[in-house]
Amino acid sequence: MKSRSRLTRSLIFVSLLCFGSGQAQQAGFSGQRELTLECPADDFNEETEIERYEGRYDRYSKGDFVSGLVRKMRTKPEAYYQDIVDSVIMLLCDVDVASERCVEKDSPLAAKDWTGENCITATDNTCPAGTCERTSNCYWASVVEGQNRTTRFEPERYARAATALYGTDDSYAREVLQFGAIGCIVAIVLLLLWVLFFIGRYFCCCLWVPFSGACFLCSPIPKKEGYNVFVSIIVPVFLYLGAVVAIVVAGSSAFVGNEDVSVALSNTFLQADGLVEDLGLFLGRSRTPIVNLEGIVNDAALDAQSIFNGTEFVKADALQIVDSFLGYFSLHSQGLNASGAIQAFDSASSGFDEKVTPITDSVQDMLDTLEGDLYANADTIKGGLGSALSQLDSFSDQTAEYQTAIYEYEGQELGTRDVRRAGVMAIFLISFFFAFLGLLGILVSKKRSRICHVFFHCIKITGFFSVLLGSLSLVLASVLLCTSFVLHDACQISDIVTRDFEPFVGDQVSPGANACFNDTNLAVAFNVTEKVDFQQKLDEGLEEIESVNVTEKFTLVLAPLEDIQDLLGSISDTALSALNQATNANQELCPFTDVYKKETVTSPWSLDRGTDSTPYVIRGNQGNTTSFDRIGLESPTEYLDRIYNKAGICSDSSNCCIEYPWPQVTCSSDLYDDCDAGDNCQYPCEPLRAGIIEGYNAYLQLRQKELDMKADLGVVCPADFTGTCPTEAFASQYSNLTLVGMLEDYKDNIVDTKDDLVNLASTSVGEAMVEVQDFLCNMNVSFVERRYDETKDTLCGTLFGGLAQVMWGMWILGISLELIAILAHILTVRLRGQSEKEATWDLLSPDGRRAYLTDNC
Repeated sequence: MKSRSRLTRSLIFVSLLCFGSGQAQQAGFSGQRELTLECPADDFNEETEIERYEGRYDRYSKGDFVSGLVRKMRTKPEAYYQDIVDSVIMLLCDVDVASERCVEKDSPLAAKDWTGENCITATDNTCPAGTCERTSNCYWASVVEGQNRTTRFEPERYARAATALYGTDDSYAREVLQFGAIGCIVAIVLLLLWVLFFIGRYFCCCLWVPFSGACFLCSPIPKKEGYNVFVSIIVPVFLYLGAVVAIVVAGSSAFVGNEDVSVALSNTFLQADGLVEDLGLFLGRSRTPIVNLEGIVNDAALDAQSIFNGTEFVKADALQIVDSFLGYFSLHSQGLNASGAIQAFDSASSGFDEKVTPITDSVQDMLDTLEGDLYANADTIKGGLGSALSQLDSFSDQTAEYQTAIYEYEGQELGTRDVRRAGVMAIFLISFFFAFLGLLGILVSKKRSRICHVFFHCIKITGFFSVLLGSLSLVLASVLLCTSFVLHDACQISDIVTRDFEPFVGDQVSPGANACFNDTNLAVAFNVTEKVDFQQKLDEGLEEIESVNVTEKFTLVLAPLEDIQDLLGSISDTALSALNQATNANQELCPFTDVYKKETVTSPWSLDRGTDSTPYVIRGNQGNTTSFDRIGLESPTEYLDRIYNKAGICSDSSNCCIEYPWPQVTCSSDLYDDCDAGDNCQYPCEPLRAGIIEGYNAYLQLRQKELDMKADLGVVCPADFTGTCPTEAFASQYSNLTLVGMLEDYKDNIVDTKDDLVNLASTSVGEAMVEVQDFLCNMNVSFVERRYDETKDTLCGTLFGGLAQVMWGMWILGISLELIAILAHILTVRLRGQSEKEATWDLLSPDGRRAYLTDNC
């Protein structure tokens, strides 16, 4: 476990050093920018079958079954193991040091947000200026912005941690040891009972007589009435044989279990060696892109500069276009509404926001990435690369040391295997030897030869040593039972530990440790991607823009503006139509037949009327018509006022006439004659003339508005527009270019910039992106979890099963030996072959009795 922990820390430290670990280390805190990493298939980390040794006796192993019995005996809820883990954390915690809440701001232990710049501040923060809250440790929980800081456990619990683990009351150690203590107590009690038995049998001959009551049970004197052959002899002999067989089975189980332990240790060393080799490969894979990146980072920065230089327009022009849209609406909203072009205008404006802005935002993000993340950070990146290389080289050297240490430990363990095997099997072999010796004595008990008499005494020897070996076996079995419980608990605790390392190593290192066990890339876990994510940002930007037809998107904006150009003509069309209704009234009294078009209305004398003068008399013109030609420098309004100022008609013959410059005797004319003087001269065309003048002025105003809107729009600058495109009002407030002109110019610039960005792959920037992607993808450390899982399966499966087989073998051995001891001491009496008659004869013969007593006392 210690070796694995060191290797894990090594992996983590590599990532921390790469590209400024100071900012990456707090990746787990609030505000982190979540990044993902898409990498190609990785043969190095793919799920493949890991090499492992197979035991010679695997087919005979019952480790799964016997370890299952231990697990059933040791079934505990997860909360039980969580309490043990908490107690261990508190026990190992140096509260005096760990309880220090505030550290220097530049300390690596300072709790900062994902940028690595700002301290995370708890609501109840009391740290002085220049210091920050510390990262989480065994005493403090993680600091959360805007919340009170809490301790990991209640402060008073730390003082009770030792008692909870190995105290005298309700501690973990006491609970585990009490199972072993029961076995040991039983062994000691049995041993004491056997001592009393031996004292009674061999040193208290006075108790052998029948009238001594229960004490006669210790007597070596057989019953006078003899024994039933089947019940008293055959049954005990078969029980003895069964006990011998049980010793053989137990010894075989222990032998196979010991071999399982050896195989498990070999596989453990194999996985540790494999982990070190994987680490070496990991470091080698990580080193290559760093070396390559170090060589091209400066060139990449210069290439990036050549791309983003002069691209300030991307953001500035976009803002100006948006402002110009607003300005155009502010200047011409009435005209847009009057022409019905407001919907097309809204479509163009929203089209820019929805179709063009996302593209320009992507372009701007890529330019910002090139400038801020690559060009500005070139020195930082290069420094981080150099530091990472030195650390990688250092760790590469350490992996060789790790491997040497593993080989040394493995060699030491191999040297102890014969000793361990001998130690395990010795007690079984010795026990079998004495059991077999006793069995031999039983088999020859009926023989009367001297040698057979000697073997018969072996039954007593078997009984004596079975007592000692049985008690020893029970003690050893109890110790192994406690060891099995501890190993089982350790396996359960490992699941809790590997679920989240934060309580054990703090939130500074835990992201990397957790990444090793939850299939998370180390670069993502430590947010190293944020330090060099120019590659990912550029990839994301390229993915968005390289397949986009920029011209097509701009067309979605320009097309509605072209529609507006057509719609704007309706502004003056209405006024012209109203004007033509007056100039083409064609009434009997007002025979106006002129129809103007936009080409002629601003120079009405250019209208082709088919005649040179008006067909009606003009008022104030001495009864004459007037020419349709322009007179002097007449303005259009003066011209219209002149040609439509028709003379009146007489409503009465008196007081009605044409006014001449010379004096007249009387002012009279015929009824309905033309006139321009007198009280009875009526002017029926005067309202039309006034309407024509007013309508014409209205048309000129609307026409000017139309021209201004077209001039500012810029689809086509009006030919008859006397001002500039755009108008002075638009140019002074918004832009020197028309709305369409800005969009066209912006489109061309964006297309050129987009092409430059899409061609990044052919520059040093593209090479750097490839190397960064390679480096980040090489930060996949899922091989650690695979090696750990294999090691855990070995320790918690094969090793645990082997230990359980040895343990249960010891229990069976101890019980079998106790049974053999009892049977041996019974059969030493019953197998003497005496019947009631023979026993009486021996007891009546002084020599026989004397000889009997000599043999048995």
